[in-house]
Amino acid sequence: MPPHQTFWKPVKQPKEKKSSGLGRGRKDKEPVPEHKQKILENHKSGKSYTQRKEFPPAVVKEATERSKGICQYCKKAPCQTTHHVYGRGRAGKGVLTNAYRVCGNCHIQIEGDDELKNEIIEEYRILYGDYFWYDEQDWEEHRQKLAGIERAERERAEQRQKLAPVVDLISTAAGRGLKANEIRLIEMLPPNDLQIFTGLFTDALNGYAAQGAFHPHDRFED
Repeated sequence: MPPHQTFWKPVKQPKEKKSSGLGRGRKDKEPVPEHKQKILENHKSGKSYTQRKEFPPAVVKEATERSKGICQYCKKAPCQTTHHVYGRGRAGKGVLTNAYRVCGNCHIQIEGDDELKNEIIEEYRILYGDYFWYDEQDWEEHRQKLAGIERAERERAEQRQKLAPVVDLISTAAGRGLKANEIRLIEMLPPNDLQIFTGLFTDALNGYAAQGAFHPHDRFED
């Protein structure tokens, strides 16, 4: 038998202990850059939709001072509660212009009489204008909505101005003004298709006139 040979074996290196599953994939948080710290400090979440409907103590205090502590309805008893002129169920917010300080008995009477509620709503509408129940967030959303409507109207006006020559061309050929649905059809044409359509229509009119058969009173049938 051949003599026994011993082969060299690499020395085993101690394995690094793995962290538990809870710590896997977790990275150290990077410090917040200095220029972002103030932004984060000043960023505070606003009130929830439900919270916005409640009267803050400061508003209740101001409404009480405004009514001189007397019920705004009966004008006799001390005011005890704050009535939402435009109800919470109708998105009325807890703002001073929506606050109506009343005594307990009058509040029960108002809540049970829709006609009386509407009278007070009209009274406040005269005093504080439309949307008197809006808070700051409502007004901001309202302004954005109006801006969107104005922008859309400007775009429509610009579109009508661009289409005016085409509409005039077809109106002249038809011998009448175009109907609303006909104008909408023209407005729906993509710019490239509209350009092709206008060119074809112009060529058709010019060709018709070149034959000597076109007169100002002529018109195309629908």
